[in-house]
Amino acid sequence: MSVHARGLATKAQRQMVKNFEETGLYESDMERKNREEKQLKRTKRLESIKKHHVSLLGDSIIDNKVYVGEGELSVTEHLQHNSSCYFTMIAVDGDTTADVLDNQLDNLKEPVSHIVLSIGGNDLLQNLHLLQDETSGMKFALEKCSEVIGEIHENYTKILEHLIQYDAKVLVCTVYEGDLESDLLLAEYDKAGQVMLKMHNDTVYYLASKFEVDVLELRNIFTNKEDYANPIEPSHIGGEKLAKAIIQWMKRS
Repeated sequence: MSVHARGLATKAQRQMVKNFEETGLYESDMERKNREEKQLKRTKRLESIKKHHVSLLGDSIIDNKVYVGEGELSVTEHLQHNSSCYFTMIAVDGDTTADVLDNQLDNLKEPVSHIVLSIGGNDLLQNLHLLQDETSGMKFALEKCSEVIGEIHENYTKILEHLIQYDAKVLVCTVYEGDLESDLLLAEYDKAGQVMLKMHNDTVYYLASKFEVDVLELRNIFTNKEDYANPIEPSHIGGEKLAKAIIQWMKRS
């Protein structure tokens, strides 16, 4: 080995010893530079996620992928296409407020900057029959509806008590009216169902005010038949409108 080569080797060794003393890693200056650049990128990415990470909880109003056609976008896909934020889909088609409590909240992880909750529609659907019992009378039906809404109120309260513990903005959604009249089976529940729907949405507004979270009024978003893929699920058109409303809320919050 030439004198010049030995000099370079000695210098490289001194650099590695110096790096070991400073970082605890025996590495060259180039290796240290590459490692620190990667670490900086990871740190910036984590900071970005913390500032712009949105968790989506609820039912098929958000988890509507199976209801849109081939080549059409779901609510989550519309969000991802129209925003640079990170979105985590926790919502599950068919879930109720009890399912959110029992399962979805366990999947909510930090860091998170925004939380969207759209739940309650399936709770109502499971109890629509209470309004069609003509033999029991209106008083009985309303009392039963009140019991159902009371259970939803209790579950919703527990959900919000959990969500407000996070350092995140929270948005809760009302339940829309749907297009029940387009389905022969559901059409008979259309008008009577509005009673229970209004009772539920009153609960949403009341609890949103109590816990100081924001409300998104879906009845002002899903206003046309084409907003629905079927009587109760969002189409790609309605999903796009919902996604834009969520993004606008995020920009304001």
